[in-house]
Amino acid sequence: MATLKDKLWLWAHPEGCYYNQYGNTERSRMTPLEGAMYLDCTGLFMVPVGVQVNRRQYNHSFKPMQRVGWDLLRNNDGDPIKGAGTNPDFARELVEEARDFKNITLGVFDDFIAGGRFKNFKLETLFEVRDILHNNDVRPLEMWMVLYTDEFGVDEEKDKEFWPFIEPFDGIMLWTMGESNLWKFEERFKIYKEKTQGKKRILGLYLYNFGDQKKADPKEVAWQLDRYYELLRNKEVDGICLHTNTMADLDHDAYKVALEWLAKHKDDVLPD
Repeated sequence: MATLKDKLWLWAHPEGCYYNQYGNTERSRMTPLEGAMYLDCTGLFMVPVGVQVNRRQYNHSFKPMQRVGWDLLRNNDGDPIKGAGTNPDFARELVEEARDFKNITLGVFDDFIAGGRFKNFKLETLFEVRDILHNNDVRPLEMWMVLYTDEFGVDEEKDKEFWPFIEPFDGIMLWTMGESNLWKFEERFKIYKEKTQGKKRILGLYLYNFGDQKKADPKEVAWQLDRYYELLRNKEVDGICLHTNTMADLDHDAYKVALEWLAKHKDDVLPD
């Protein structure tokens, strides 16, 4: 029987990487693993966001995690145009890491649309990446994409151009950037659910309001936790991803609310 904790992921970044960014003026020292332990997450997406990291060192630290994924969009220099979307060999690097680290289960294309960035990618290349991840001599790995609620549902013609790119992916993660955009969630979730039939789904939840560049509102965080949990229990989604370790040790009220909520619900048994 699965519990809520089994369905929780952390969206992780190198420690301290958002100092003096997005309205944050405090320096965090919490590492990705510490953030996952702090928020009771059993899965972790590691996204270096252009910061040069020693991937093996991080992978060693991730040993307690049940599931680990790495960003495939950006190459090791942080270039989003030279990642796996144009260079499938970058996906082979992840497969080789998975050979040594048994909890690596997936790769993710962060910020896939990002102002039309997806137009730099060819569908046949993405299918090649999927084939590399699915069919190798280590084990099958999943391929995921990040999608935001403000990236679809406005311009039908733009949507038609994008929707075919859903097909190569095993899972689509949906985020709402900015609490001022949360009013869009219900409408956009309906579209997302329709367009991702047969795919796995994870809902992302910001514990710092990156979109509006300020601390998150505890009430908005509590609403999202309750609503996303309802969708998880109804089997409309497969997980919830919390963002992020890089603010978790700064005494923000939104994190405190999340911790209280998680303490109450993390051991809840989910319907089969």
